[in-house]
Amino acid sequence: MKRRTFTAALSGLAMLASGTAAFAEDVTLRFSNWLPPTHPIITDMIEPWAADVAEATEGRVTVQILPALGAPGAHFDMVRNGVADIAFAVHGYTPERFKLTEMVELPFTAENAQVNSIANWRTYQEYFMGANEHEGTHLLGLWVPGSYQLFTRAGVEEIEDLDGLRIRVPGAIVEQIATELGLVSISSPLTEAYDQISRGIIDGMFQTYGTVMDFNMSEHMPVVFTVPGGFAASSQFMVMDEDAWNRISAEDQAAIDALSGEAMVSRFAEVWQAHNASSAEALIEGGLTRHELEGEDLAQMQELLAPIQSQWVEAATERGVDAEAAWSFYQEQLDAVAEELGVSRN
Repeated sequence: MKRRTFTAALSGLAMLASGTAAFAEDVTLRFSNWLPPTHPIITDMIEPWAADVAEATEGRVTVQILPALGAPGAHFDMVRNGVADIAFAVHGYTPERFKLTEMVELPFTAENAQVNSIANWRTYQEYFMGANEHEGTHLLGLWVPGSYQLFTRAGVEEIEDLDGLRIRVPGAIVEQIATELGLVSISSPLTEAYDQISRGIIDGMFQTYGTVMDFNMSEHMPVVFTVPGGFAASSQFMVMDEDAWNRISAEDQAAIDALSGEAMVSRFAEVWQAHNASSAEALIEGGLTRHELEGEDLAQMQELLAPIQSQWVEAATERGVDAEAAWSFYQEQLDAVAEELGVSRN
């Protein structure tokens, strides 16, 4: 009898000491979704990731996707303040808060979403993580959905025709680019883009092929101007409330971390890259007119937009990071990741 009692006690102590899932709390994470429920970010990225989290934690951690609990630009604060447990957001919607992530938004970086995303994540870990721009949350990953090209309404055929066009801008870097090109900037979240272009409030926008396709905007923007590496890009990210993260057992945190970071970044960006490629093909087949800037026109564009990089370096340096070294590392990683994946960065 004593031996059985002693054995049972040892077993119980072992389970407690190991922090096993036997005593792990079940956690349901409320994900606030401000996108249409059929958007690829939800159906091809968030939902599969959430399913993998549930599987990896043996059902102890689940993600409940809810309709938007606030405006798109409010989602970081909503997570930090516990209104939502987890959310996807866009850094450019709150530009003064996220200065370091603007690096990936600079012109002429890389058109391949997966190459750009992995290079950006590695750079962020190496140079920017310590600046703690996502303070108050647990950063799960950040990625790039592809490069922005300039889509416009019909009748814009030459680079000179761009002057004075009203263009939607999603963030500070894109607004700087628009200003240098003589465009009139109208700031708004993506959820308002279709209404603006369909009603003639704007004449175009910097956007990816995939998003133009997703929001059915091609009929209102049948022209696109392109440059190698893109005019700009968007930095997207996913965070979890720190209190919600701390409710999860160490074992399940490790399982979620294994599905996050570079694994998430590469996975989500691969979906974006495939989606952009198929969307570009479909849009061109559907009549999209593409003007590829090259030669003298491209050289003039590069010279015109060059100051934006130096301005970012100055602003990022003020945040206490070695911005010059980070930019050089990022460029090296773009080439290295492209070689790893066996693809071109553009």
